[in-house]
Amino acid sequence: MKTTMTQPLYTLPYSLHDGYLTKLEADQETLVCHFPYGIFSTSAPCEQTARAKVKFTGVDWDSSFLYVFDGLGETGAFSGEKWLLKDFLPHLERLEVIDETYGFWQAKWSGLLTKGENIVECMMEICYSGEMVYEIEG
Repeated sequence: MKTTMTQPLYTLPYSLHDGYLTKLEADQETLVCHFPYGIFSTSAPCEQTARAKVKFTGVDWDSSFLYVFDGLGETGAFSGEKWLLKDFLPHLERLEVIDETYGFWQAKWSGLLTKGENIVECMMEICYSGEMVYEIEG
């Protein structure tokens, strides 16, 4: 028996691609990601929103990480740092999200991280058991 899937597994109402994450706030089990320049609607005409926040509830802080790579655009062997995401929160300057992937209770965002005067590649991995909520201002 052949099964054909005509709809995507799920459809997200917004894309974070080219969104600038500038602040992360956290409490016991919640992570709030601030996008002060907005994010993009995935429905035509795909316009940029006003300020936006993406909130994760039920965050598992022991399984949520930020990987910071030393180089930019390099292939082959690499080096860098792996942070517990909660420990990295006060160090965030700006992260430009290039790609986002979602799976079973996981969100993975990769992009370009501003580190002082340098820009490096990074990947943020959020493990959560609650909801992922978009909050759009205006």
